[in-house]
Amino acid sequence: MSGASFDKARWSERLRGTGLRVTQGRLDVIRVLAASPAPLPAGDVLAALEGREIDRVTVYRTLQSLVDAGLAHRLDPGDRVWRFGLIADPSKPHAPGHHHGEHAHFVCDECGVVRCLEDATVRVSFAAGESARLKVTQRDVVLHGTCERCDGSEPPGGNARGGARRNT
Repeated sequence: MSGASFDKARWSERLRGTGLRVTQGRLDVIRVLAASPAPLPAGDVLAALEGREIDRVTVYRTLQSLVDAGLAHRLDPGDRVWRFGLIADPSKPHAPGHHHGEHAHFVCDECGVVRCLEDATVRVSFAAGESARLKVTQRDVVLHGTCERCDGSEPPGGNARGGARRNT
């Protein structure tokens, strides 16, 4: 998913479609998220925009407005650092670089890398009648373990497909 192309016209249309104004700051934040192979912490988005005329508060507000508008999702993989990733355009469900709705994530407990597991199938079942009593508004599945780089199984000279490292 890394290195996905950024379609300014399409993202401008999606922003307008949700009632958000198209601003250079929003487009810059979306461009950073689109280029990432995994959800990013707000601090990493801010660092990627260093030198641009966008401040910390604007980045945080922009990320939250994208989540509120249904254009991005927010994930806490267990380290109390929110990560943000784009949600795919429903009219282009297989666009690279965009997260496709609900899916599982993997967190390496050694290095903190977070990866989207787009192809994972996770089944959750409820006891009879339990689902009728609950109104689920968000589904986050986070799997913890050790990535191939940390457990030594990465091929020589290989580069584990990764995402944002944990801020420690």
